[in-house]
Amino acid sequence: MNAEKCERLLYCVQMYGFVLDETRLFLDTHPENRQALEYYKKYSSLYRDAVAEYEAACGPLTTQSDAVTGDTWMWSYGGWPWQFAGEGE
Repeated sequence: MNAEKCERLLYCVQMYGFVLDETRLFLDTHPENRQALEYYKKYSSLYRDAVAEYEAACGPLTTQSDAVTGDTWMWSYGGWPWQFAGEGE
């Protein structure tokens, strides 16, 4: 697995996750805001796609991941997500 690619993909997951967290906070106080809800739906889809792309290339992000399948426990196989940071330097 390419450490630089995994680092870039993890950055996207984190970026979209941040956008979702902030949008959820806004929607908590503005539940009727349709524009914010559409924004949330858009970034929720981008987040799911980013997680799927990361997990396909680099392994599972959480123990609840769909990437944790099969007859063996593969959670820690291939290193942890934070271990890829700086490997390409």
